[in-house]
Amino acid sequence: HDPAPIVSNDVSMGDEGRIGILTGPNQGGKTTYTQMVGLCQLLGQTGLWVPAVQARLSPVDNIYTHYPVEEQLARGTGRFGDEAQRLSQIFTRATRHSLLLLNESLASTNPGESLYIAQDIMRILRRLGIRAIFATHLHELAADVAALNASTTGESRIVSLVASRTEA
Repeated sequence: HDPAPIVSNDVSMGDEGRIGILTGPNQGGKTTYTQMVGLCQLLGQTGLWVPAVQARLSPVDNIYTHYPVEEQLARGTGRFGDEAQRLSQIFTRATRHSLLLLNESLASTNPGESLYIAQDIMRILRRLGIRAIFATHLHELAADVAALNASTTGESRIVSLVASRTEA
């Protein structure tokens, strides 16, 4: 049986956009892409081989991740409260030299509230000047990048990235 084909993906976090809102179908590779951005950064920054045709990386002071975790009912905060606390901790430590990888953040709340909160998060990231990937099913957030960039000052432009499935 033939192995699955390797699907290459470009990553650029320069002047054209430092914050990517990554949308696409279930099983479309959003999580894998987000993880690979972090792994390539970690490998390159530690002087190891980066699995790429070509790579030019600038160092980051930290790589922050915000992925779903099991709900800790003992804390009494619920899943959304836990997500908010973890985001707050990241925002108090992150700098313009950090990399933030968010995967399905805010999925524990209703779509209307999560869109509103996600827009605020994007504004914060833009003001921070941080590099980030936000893998999400909030397609409305990705459709609104022009308004987010226009309404918020900052050097990190927000761009829409779309993952898709390929047929072998």
